Formats: sequence, C-alpha cells, structure tokens
Amino acid sequence: MDVQPHVDGLRAGELRVARCGSCGTPAFPPPRICPRCATRDAAEWFTASGRGTVWSFAVFHKTYLAGHPAPYPVAIVELAEGPRIITTLTGLTTADIRVGQPVIADVDAHSEPPRVVFRPEPDGAAR
Repeated sequence: MDVQPHVDGLRAGELRVARCGSCGTPAFPPPRICPRCATRDAAEWFTASGRGTVWSFAVFHKTYLAGHPAPYPVAIVELAEGPRIITTLTGLTTADIRVGQPVIADVDAHSEPPRVVFRPEPDGAAR
C-alpha cells in the first residue's frame, strides 16, 4: 500500500485520505481490493475536511516514543468522510476524552515525518 500521497498532503498542510475510484468507499490506508465492490488498485486520494469524532481510544501508560511521555491518549478518529485514522489527541486531559467527541485535525507539516493529531472542536458541536 502506497501512503505517499497522504505524507505529501501532510507536508502541504492537508489531510489526504483515499476512496475507491469505482464505488467511492473511503478507506485509510487504502486497501489493494475494495471491500465493497472488489475493484483492485482503484484508490484515489482526496483532501478530507479534518473533522471527525472519537470512535475509540486508549490511554498508554508506557512511553513508546520520546515525543509522547506517558500517560497519553491514542485514538481512532472517524473522519466526517468515513475512514478511520489511528492518531493522538491534544488539548485534552486523559480524563476528559469521550467516545463521540467532535475533534478537528491539526497537521504538523514541519515535523519529520509530518504528522496529524486531533484536538477538540472549538465549539464542541456534534455532527
């Protein structure tokens, strides 16, 4: 699976994800074969809005990466466009995170590699 378009998007300050070019089913990372229509190698990339909701999360109590001292939240965010992304959350204490919480992407185009994290929506409005 080639995620270079995702990385290039992050470097440009955009959150790019894929969908099937035949049926439009969103996925990230893009599968070789679409789970809905079985088309092979039909991924097309698009820029997502960056809005989503916390689908699930866990709090890691061990430091695995130097930039993430424990405890820190790791979440699965379901984007408004459909695909889910594994990410970290910022701007919240681990006690304040809840499933269904509206979040928005923050793209760090200047880190290496570039990355995306999610923070709470400013108005907290549900979609």
